[in-house]
Amino acid sequence: MPPLEIYALKMKGVVRVGRRGLELEDTLPAIPSDTLFSALTAALAASGEDTAAFLQPFLTDPPRPPFLLTSTFPYVGEVRFYPAPLDWSGALSAETLRDYGKRIKKVQYLSERLFLRLLGGERLDDDLFPKEEEQPPKNGIALQGGQFWLTLEETGSLLEVYKLRKEKIFALRRQAVYRRARQPHVTVDRIRYAPDIYHTVQIHFQPGCGLWFGVQWLADETHPSRVLLRRALDALQYSGLGGKRAIGFGGFELRKGFPQPLPFELPVAAPGQPAYLLSRYHPRAAELPTALQDGCYQLVSVGGWCDPFGRENLLRQRVLMIGEGSLLNLPNLPAGDVCEVSPRQAGDLPHPIYRYGLACAAGFNARGG
Repeated sequence: MPPLEIYALKMKGVVRVGRRGLELEDTLPAIPSDTLFSALTAALAASGEDTAAFLQPFLTDPPRPPFLLTSTFPYVGEVRFYPAPLDWSGALSAETLRDYGKRIKKVQYLSERLFLRLLGGERLDDDLFPKEEEQPPKNGIALQGGQFWLTLEETGSLLEVYKLRKEKIFALRRQAVYRRARQPHVTVDRIRYAPDIYHTVQIHFQPGCGLWFGVQWLADETHPSRVLLRRALDALQYSGLGGKRAIGFGGFELRKGFPQPLPFELPVAAPGQPAYLLSRYHPRAAELPTALQDGCYQLVSVGGWCDPFGRENLLRQRVLMIGEGSLLNLPNLPAGDVCEVSPRQAGDLPHPIYRYGLACAAGFNARGG
């Protein structure tokens, strides 16, 4: 794939992205690509930019986007993490899968070194973290109770982040990248003036931890979208990402090229060959059922609210998307579309509402299974 421009988001406070768009008492640990794209577009609109011209190349059939977005994923120190595979049979032997059982199913993220080996079709058995916390690690180690998996060679910056001595490296397993917190809120009924308590859940990132995402440019250096994207990101640092931004959620400090110089390249995804999704993906009708045949994927139901008039929330149409970490055979690239999800029976809207669903994927060598 073309080089990725890497952007790291050092979160200034908490962040909240509602799961399945409606539930208050749950949240995603990271920001999906469709939510990120919507935030970028909204930031351009708030800055007075021509969003119709910005969106136009994304809306053609087939789309001709100037860039593709990954979803955001966590980083710790100088280690970037990627979504773990949905099916571990290609990465681990059957004996290891039986031996580790639920410990492997708990892994949500792989470090960059492990992820590149996974894409190359290598087995990861030799880099497994110990079964028990107190066991000294040999080649691999875990974070956050086994949700993050990385190699020992990548732990240098993590020891600094968590202020641990090298002989206490096994204690990394107990360290958190982020924590969930449940917060009460009060709303007042406008008719009865009676208080009503509800709760939301938000994510708190630990010091030295945050989120990163990649931009895969398909346009040349002179394309106007490059300037617009930077302006949108600069504005989002202050307006924030996700929900509850009015009370300070979602603010961040932008760090480009972190933690290593650009460019950063992943294996190239080719049409008709296995591709590992790093974003959400909404297939076009012409791509079905080919894209899903012999694939391993997870469907995500995406809905939520919008405020096109700036004064009231309306329910967007719900769509099914393919989640990150899925393994597909994309028949063409770029794949996916930006579909319209304007609220039904909303009358005349000032502009259509869209959901970004273009696939950003890395090539996968299927030697491992």
